[in-house]
Amino acid sequence: MSINTKPRKVLLYIVYGEESVYYDGAIFSFLTFLNWVSCNDDIEIIVLTEKPELFDSYPVKTLSISVAQKKEWSLNGKYHFRIKNRGLAFVMDELKLKHRDKILFLDTDTYFHKSPLPLFDLINSEQALFYLNEGLIYERNRFHVYVKYLEGKKIEIDGNHYELSRKSAIWGSLMVGLMPNMRDSLEWADKLMLSFHKIVPAHTIEPFSLSESLLRKYKLVEGKRFVSLYSTSRKKEYASKIITNFFNTNSALSISKKIALAQKLKIKRPLLTVLNQRLKRLIK
Repeated sequence: MSINTKPRKVLLYIVYGEESVYYDGAIFSFLTFLNWVSCNDDIEIIVLTEKPELFDSYPVKTLSISVAQKKEWSLNGKYHFRIKNRGLAFVMDELKLKHRDKILFLDTDTYFHKSPLPLFDLINSEQALFYLNEGLIYERNRFHVYVKYLEGKKIEIDGNHYELSRKSAIWGSLMVGLMPNMRDSLEWADKLMLSFHKIVPAHTIEPFSLSESLLRKYKLVEGKRFVSLYSTSRKKEYASKIITNFFNTNSALSISKKIALAQKLKIKRPLLTVLNQRLKRLIK
């Protein structure tokens, strides 16, 4: 008799380095996510990390990043953003995801004030999920570096050629949702990223290579409206102190109480804080 199993819904965080803000941020993120999850939702939370012991008291499964993996994935520290692509591929392989399963990666500076569960509905076999379409390469001055270094060039990957297109855009990858049939696109994206790394002096080659690879076969869709974040430096400076204090103050509480309190935590900057931070920047 065959067993009819539900498709898996995997929530993934990749956390490495020595700064506690990233570890606290990941925990805060999935606590606010869990506020919207019922026992019938069957969400699996996976944390790929250098420090799995920091997540021992939480309802997550950890996978370890070894020193050798981090060194190889980050090109010996030359481009650490590559860890996202290689980590995603590693986790998809380790979990042995089947064709109907879905995996949703989130950066650690995300949190949720509305149900994030519709994000999984936006992922299907013909459509991948990103955070945001940030605009066409040819129409945004801040992306002109791609035009400068890639226009007119052909990059050969596995017998196929890549060329920059007038339709090429930057998609923000603080959130990426994939299905197993897109696993090959991660490999193609990584090879494209390695080519970009040699010729394009930009830190955004990771999301750009992934979106360009996926768009060869799939649609892309935004999920911005379901997510809150504090990714800019001044937002992070303010939020990280509040989140660190939250965990220091509530370390002995149960998971359910932490979930409830995390949802009430206010990490959006008051106007006065915004103005003071701008003033300090101007003085510098």
